[in-house]
Amino acid sequence: MNISAYIDSGILEEYALGIVSPQEKQEVECLTQVYPELKAELELIEKALEQYALQHGVPVPSRVKDTIFAQMKFGPVAMATEDDGGTTETSPDVAADDEVRSVEPQTATVHPLWGRLAVAASVLLAIFGAWAAYQYGAARDENEQLASQVENLNEQTNTLQQRAEYNEALAANYRNPDVKIVQMPGLEKAPNSEVVALWNQKTNEVLLDVRNLPAPPTGKQYQLWTIVDGKPVDMGMLDDDFQGKLLRMKNSSPNAVAFAITLEDDGGKPSPTMEEMVVMGQV
Repeated sequence: MNISAYIDSGILEEYALGIVSPQEKQEVECLTQVYPELKAELELIEKALEQYALQHGVPVPSRVKDTIFAQMKFGPVAMATEDDGGTTETSPDVAADDEVRSVEPQTATVHPLWGRLAVAASVLLAIFGAWAAYQYGAARDENEQLASQVENLNEQTNTLQQRAEYNEALAANYRNPDVKIVQMPGLEKAPNSEVVALWNQKTNEVLLDVRNLPAPPTGKQYQLWTIVDGKPVDMGMLDDDFQGKLLRMKNSSPNAVAFAITLEDDGGKPSPTMEEMVVMGQV
């Protein structure tokens, strides 16, 4: 069940206001017992409606009571008289004559002011409750939108920060006289590729700046090599996420004469697959 979609449908607000059908009422009560998220959301809505009613309720003036009772009107009171062993309802206003007149029973429907006020108050409460539920839903949507915008902003900030750190580190290496810059252009298998090896000949640390390299297929990974005394030496595997960052590889031998990258199976191989070589550069 999509909990978020059910909450956004507004059924919980309608349930809290008591304007759902019996079937919908049973459905909400069942689902809130099964899903704690729905129960918690319903409790929040009910609390919000209760707080709104408490904050916006208008106290009834004390003089209203006197006004209500003053306006309450009742019809004639029915009285029973015996007639041939039976009873007849008569009005108390009937005069005692020699001949007892037959009087139709009178009834009066009383609609006191307090009853009308109660109905009006219920209607107003329902209206205010619906408005509060709408405001609550709108505020929740706005908060979710703001949270999404903040998240996107944080991602953009992190990207800019990483980019700044990358540029700063790259510039520091290019300015360092101990760092040998080894350009590795693309070979026939990947002619548009370009990778730069930053080799600190004092510490033998090697950093890779991947400027252009195709994303490896599934199950494949790039591997760096150096050529030392005519033999390839493993320099480690490139991270799959190699764009826009300097990759720290294994330290190189002082006798390295070239750098190359091949496309190998995940985890690499002890010796390079020569036909899968994508870039290479002489020291």
